Amino acid sequence: MIFLLLLIPFLNPPQNSIVYFEDDQIEISYTETLCDDIKNGVSFEYYLIKVKNKTNETLVVNFYLGEEVNKTEENKVAFVLNPFEIKMGNCNYQTVDLKLFKRENKTKKSTVTEVFKLNSIETIEVY
Repeated sequence: MIFLLLLIPFLNPPQNSIVYFEDDQIEISYTETLCDDIKNGVSFEYYLIKVKNKTNETLVVNFYLGEEVNKTEENKVAFVLNPFEIKMGNCNYQTVDLKLFKRENKTKKSTVTEVFKLNSIETIEVY
């Protein structure tokens, strides 16, 4: 029985995050996931973003989703991270929506894929 409990994490390992940006204050990484909306009959792939505060200071984090040419207020993400706090995106709607559209998954033939890209990453210490 104990052997089975020790084996469970290896049967379904968590998907590894890819570190996209790191400095002395924050680390931004992402994973790819499929988000099914069964109620509406759609399925999309997203990049789920994880932001980690590496300091004992409160930080305001700002960045824009996507390419710099698409930089609009609609694509701006801004939020507060408490000391050593980690915020992560998920498939559900959140006030701070830490996810980036990758592609529609209606059929496996979908060839249009958005590349993971953030721009104008900025952190500000709050005193």
